Amino acid sequence: MHKLPVIRGGRPDDLEAMVATLSDSFAEDPILNWVMPMPALYPEFFRLLLKEVYLPRGIVHLEERRRGAALWLPPGEKLEIPPRAALLQMMLKLTLSKGPRPLWRIYQQGHLFSRQHPGEPHYYLQFIGCRQREQGQGVGSSLLKHGTRICDEQGIAAYLESSNRLNLPLYERHGFKVVHEQTIPGNGPTAWFMWREPR
Repeated sequence: MHKLPVIRGGRPDDLEAMVATLSDSFAEDPILNWVMPMPALYPEFFRLLLKEVYLPRGIVHLEERRRGAALWLPPGEKLEIPPRAALLQMMLKLTLSKGPRPLWRIYQQGHLFSRQHPGEPHYYLQFIGCRQREQGQGVGSSLLKHGTRICDEQGIAAYLESSNRLNLPLYERHGFKVVHEQTIPGNGPTAWFMWREPR
């Protein structure tokens, strides 16, 4: 009998473990692959997000065996990354390798997501992932249950964007409902925008 995954808060000393877990989890993600078609940069991307946004002012959940992680923003917090040298270097590497097209795709995706982002107070689940070899063992479900419990205790809704149709049933089992579906302009992948009322 499998032991249920144990979820705890992520700490600064977990940084590299979380970077590795999320980079592996999103290695084949349709939207991330489209806007940033250079998986070698994913560790830099997640390290930047964790250091500049989620560890200082977000909510980070990590599975005890480091098989999965989730990144939430609480109500009132905005996803803003200061233009630090690490961000500029990452964009430079992407442009030198893939040309200017990814920058346009980042704009297209960001514009669509910001247009759909709800104005009502909510917890925003931006990233949730499980290492590819560990999928199907309840890690994602345990991460979702841990995060939505906070929403329910506070009586606040939750919101996410899904980049993969296969993940919709998992989110729906935890109370999320698709409120909008749209293909990103410029022949991009499809995104599903999901909302969850507190229980």
